[in-house]
Amino acid sequence: MKKLLLLIMLVSGVFGSVNWEKFELIINKAVEEASMATDRELFGDGWQNAKIVRVVDGDTLILKQDNKKRFKVRLIALDTFETKFNHRVFKQMEILKNIHPNGPKHKDKYIYTVKKVLSLGFKAKEFVSKRYKNKIIRFHSYGVDKYGRTLVWIDGLNFALVRMGWATYYPNNQISKQRKAYLLDLSRDANINHRGIFKRL
Repeated sequence: MKKLLLLIMLVSGVFGSVNWEKFELIINKAVEEASMATDRELFGDGWQNAKIVRVVDGDTLILKQDNKKRFKVRLIALDTFETKFNHRVFKQMEILKNIHPNGPKHKDKYIYTVKKVLSLGFKAKEFVSKRYKNKIIRFHSYGVDKYGRTLVWIDGLNFALVRMGWATYYPNNQISKQRKAYLLDLSRDANINHRGIFKRL
């Protein structure tokens, strides 16, 4: 990853200005691919296959396995911002305020912050939809939550969402200490590099 960054910086210095929008796309793609590779290296086999047929929001999906009914899943150990106004939006407003304590100034900060939370939720949903909808994925199952959703870890996706800053780590004792530590490292990296919800407002 560092070698890729250095190469791009060197090329931009030699051949003039860089198209920063394309630069960001290249970096994001490299980061996402790295997260998928790391997922497989760390946690090996024992996966089930399914197709993502619908993206409800960034962390809730509808899967379908061969000759079986569709079922709703919730990505374990992470949380993305909401796409609909509900009681959880208030907590996520506080998260956003803690990330960006100094800005931006707005005549109605409350309305602005609500809209910002929801817009970031839609961006997380868009991130998943563009890369994973209608694709076959591999997942580990961790039982069912209180809402009847199957808790899952999807190969590459959990890591990618946190690494790209569209999700934050959500404590769960079912995942390994190794996974937890890596998710926290990815979240810190997203914060330092201002990706996703950590991007300067």
